[in-house]
Amino acid sequence: ARIGVSNFFYNITTPIRFVNSVLQFKMKDAGNELLRLVVNSTLGVGGFGDFAKGQLDIKRKDEDLGQTFGTYGIGNGFYLVWPIIGPSSLRDSLGLVGDGFLNPINYIRPAWKPIAITAYDTLNYTSLHIGDYEDIIKAAIDPYVAIRDAYIQHRKKKVEE
Repeated sequence: ARIGVSNFFYNITTPIRFVNSVLQFKMKDAGNELLRLVVNSTLGVGGFGDFAKGQLDIKRKDEDLGQTFGTYGIGNGFYLVWPIIGPSSLRDSLGLVGDGFLNPINYIRPAWKPIAITAYDTLNYTSLHIGDYEDIIKAAIDPYVAIRDAYIQHRKKKVEE
């Protein structure tokens, strides 16, 4: 059930990945995003199943405005940790704001509903990755530096892809 919910939220946020793929001139990835949306919304029963990945072997991509800024040569800026949201950089924080306009969930009214839906999505995501943070903390001499370095390296790799 948790994986189905994760698939649903991935499916519903297709506009973010589609627009950012276009902005990065990755037209094949943009086309794959649209195909994934159609296939998973129909054959995947509203997006709860990932039919596109399982049967058609169309891989998931993860594109956001922070990565798009990175492909245009904009640097990370300073590292920061947002309450509840977690680690970020100045570039990725600005990207998060921009992506918020493309997220269909943010257009649900009244305003408390998108907050509750996003909180549920975050809780579900965390439940699927519960041991990751603890493993990093156990292995690190300085957990703050370890998380910061891992975050910066991860985002650099995402921009290079």
